[in-house]
Amino acid sequence: MRNNRTTVRSLVTTQGTCLAMSDGMVIWETPASRKTLHLRTTATAILGVKEDNHELTKLYIGDKLGQLHVINLPYFELAHTYSVSDSTIRAMCMDEHGSLIIADAIGRVWGVHERGQSDLMFDTKRSISSLLIEGNTIRIQSGWEQCLYSREGTLSNSKDASLSFGENLMLRRMRERKALEVQRREAEGQLRLLPSV
Repeated sequence: MRNNRTTVRSLVTTQGTCLAMSDGMVIWETPASRKTLHLRTTATAILGVKEDNHELTKLYIGDKLGQLHVINLPYFELAHTYSVSDSTIRAMCMDEHGSLIIADAIGRVWGVHERGQSDLMFDTKRSISSLLIEGNTIRIQSGWEQCLYSREGTLSNSKDASLSFGENLMLRRMRERKALEVQRREAEGQLRLLPSV
């Protein structure tokens, strides 16, 4: 029987590589070993944590059922599985105090405590692609839109990045037109220099 498994998420570190496969298999490969775990569903987000600032000690894996799987390293053992949301986990980030923040597919942002209890921090009403904690603000990417929220959920800034993409595209096309015009003039100049027959 042929294996139809594909990699859906990956995390590459100096210690090893974590691969999450489409069938729920999670693989941890180091130069010395290869270990596997099988989750009951597909992973949608992976976060590695260095608790001592030197080596990875935990992997957090979010899945399409809204569960958070905590895997201890270096043994690659599943320590806990917590239900965080009823929607797919899309992004995870940890702040400087070790608080885990999780975003789901329907725009809710969750705080997860050490024992797996999750509290809804706020709802963005947007599909979240990624999030980053910067001090007391949470930067959320939602498609082309970049938003800054407070930890209480107050939207402080929103920028549509597609506009700058459109401006850059227009500038790029203008440069291409100029380059083509220069090439055309050079070709015409070379034609003038050819002896007539």
